Amino acid sequence: MDVNPKKFLGYQIIAIIIIWAGMTFFLDKITGNARIVYYVVTSWLLFLIVLFIKNLFTKSNNGEVIPINKGKEDKR
Repeated sequence: MDVNPKKFLGYQIIAIIIIWAGMTFFLDKITGNARIVYYVVTSWLLFLIVLFIKNLFTKSNNGEVIPINKGKEDKR
């Protein structure tokens, strides 16, 4: 199974944006430790955006896909 890093980061960003938007909608009702979770989700979203932009501007030497099962050869 191979993974395209741009798609992988893109789908993560979409999922976190949905969660972040829902939390932002109820931000005035969030208190205590839940506000810490909100800031952690915000930080993670910003981190993913930075990685996605970095991935857009860097060239990969070994192609666009990352092999997941590298080294796990079928031994019969």
